[in-house]
Amino acid sequence: MTATLAPEDGALRARLGEQEWAAASAGVPGLPGWAGVLPVDRDGSAVAPAGPAERSGDPDPVLRAAVEGAGAATVTIEVAAAAGDRALLAVLWCDPAAGSGLARGVDVVPGAGLAGSTPRPGVEVSAFPVGRLLDEVLRHVPDAPVRVAAAPATVPEELTIALAQAIRTGDTTTVDALCAELGTDGPPAVVEAAVRGTDGGLVVSVASRGRADVSTLSLLRTDAGWVELARTADGHVVHTPRSREDVRTTLLHDLTGRFPTATTTEGDA
Repeated sequence: MTATLAPEDGALRARLGEQEWAAASAGVPGLPGWAGVLPVDRDGSAVAPAGPAERSGDPDPVLRAAVEGAGAATVTIEVAAAAGDRALLAVLWCDPAAGSGLARGVDVVPGAGLAGSTPRPGVEVSAFPVGRLLDEVLRHVPDAPVRVAAAPATVPEELTIALAQAIRTGDTTTVDALCAELGTDGPPAVVEAAVRGTDGGLVVSVASRGRADVSTLSLLRTDAGWVELARTADGHVVHTPRSREDVRTTLLHDLTGRFPTATTTEGDA
């Protein structure tokens, strides 16, 4: 049976097995590295390369157009998210009218780095109107429950590193000395949460035609929820708790500036 997109949560989606993905993606340029065909499908069967029949007759043309979204995209958003032992990689392409996206799950061994990550067979393909772009990004953002109430905190960069190391090793003497230098009664809650309770992260990058810069939002998943660490020009690190609504607002601000540039560049081409 030919895989097709079907309505789901305001978009069209298809969750393809690896063999179906091999047919849908055969010969498509511009796909991210993680979207390469895996050798084994969900059921453990070997995945055969898509042959001429699959390339000419399959997949469904609407599905194929979604997979080829990079070719017409004015804006590209990449998402890498991890929470505990599960992670996800996604890319979303959009022009002023519509967009499409791909996503693949990843199994993670916490603390093992890249060597402990294994991509899961199967790729989700989505197509959606441009008005759903932010919602499509946010559906890839894991929940980050706030277990510790924390306010933003600004710490000199050299003290941030030393304080984190002291907290990790239980060196209370050094912690007390550094907090005295900071003028705080104990480590700021947001800093301690980022050191003790980080079990995931989120990186969202945005690029567009007509602009060489790439915007990147990077957050840690902590006991204080999502936390952003940002270096300042004067050598400090600002630790700021962020909500899903903050992520939406940041992306909306960035995209508002990108779409006019991208569409003007496309029109002048």
